[in-house]
Amino acid sequence: MKCMLIVVVAALIAVGGCRITKVCNSDGGMEIAQSENAAAEIRSSDVCFSDGLSVEKTTLVRNKLGFLTSTVTVRNRHGDPEDNGREDPFSFRYRFMWLNANGAEVLPGDSIWRIVTLGGGASERISDTAPTKEAVAYVLRFSHSR
Repeated sequence: MKCMLIVVVAALIAVGGCRITKVCNSDGGMEIAQSENAAAEIRSSDVCFSDGLSVEKTTLVRNKLGFLTSTVTVRNRHGDPEDNGREDPFSFRYRFMWLNANGAEVLPGDSIWRIVTLGGGASERISDTAPTKEAVAYVLRFSHSR
């Protein structure tokens, strides 16, 4: 029985009847969470999203006026040498949410979604400054553009 299954699978592959397809979650995405004096934490809920977009660098500093400023560099992974020459554009939307010491969003509803399209292998620096000095952390949410 085991040998017959192997033969059937091999035959399907040989005639092109078997194809592996990634299932992408259009509601999924990725988020970066970071607070002062802590490393950024990157979480992804969609394998297709994290396959297409990589986080290259994050910085979080207080400016001279005492407001936190975050800069995140992201890159479209389609165009990497290991991506078999694919150079597909990658579109996504993002928004910053700034949090206070209790973990609550400061000025909820103040943040808007922004849309970006990156060419294959291209990078983009995304920056934002907290709306109040009370902010001690941020969450940067990414999702598929609609």
